[in-house]
Amino acid sequence: MMGFTIQQDLTKIKAAHQFQIHAERRDVQRLDCSASVAETPPESQGQMLLGLRLETSVLSSAQGCSRLAVRIIVHGDPKGGEGQSEKHIFEVACRYALQYALKEGYTPSQDELDAFKEGNAVFQCWPYSRELVQNFTMRMGLQIPPMPFLRLAPRPLPKKPTVKRSPRELKDAGKDQPAGQS
Repeated sequence: MMGFTIQQDLTKIKAAHQFQIHAERRDVQRLDCSASVAETPPESQGQMLLGLRLETSVLSSAQGCSRLAVRIIVHGDPKGGEGQSEKHIFEVACRYALQYALKEGYTPSQDELDAFKEGNAVFQCWPYSRELVQNFTMRMGLQIPPMPFLRLAPRPLPKKPTVKRSPRELKDAGKDQPAGQS
């Protein structure tokens, strides 16, 4: 299994780094958690595709302390049935509060808080969520594949559009050049 990837552009990576070098994580607290399973799971439950949805927010940031919230929602759908049903085989959602002590004199910008909560803070909650999902689905009687790793990666730069020229345009373009150049 390849894993899930959070991609951020270079501007967000730099902003998250600014927060990271000025903050130290003090606590991770589970705020709430819910889990559900279909009443009649499909026969091919071992052949599931796992899906992921993330929700993040800033709870507070003042007086040398920032609190961020991360909700991680993992669900399983039948392999080959993606997007065909609004009802998942299972869904586990958990929300965490992360508390960070900030270096004296540092006040994070909104861009720094947003970039950090959308990448690094999610990454810091992932091990807890992996364990929780594996435990809940096992107790639900489901045999899911191991939860994949979570990766942070730079977002690829957009490809520059290529201009295609017809053979006629290429032939005509060569007429404008002085003799001996092509």
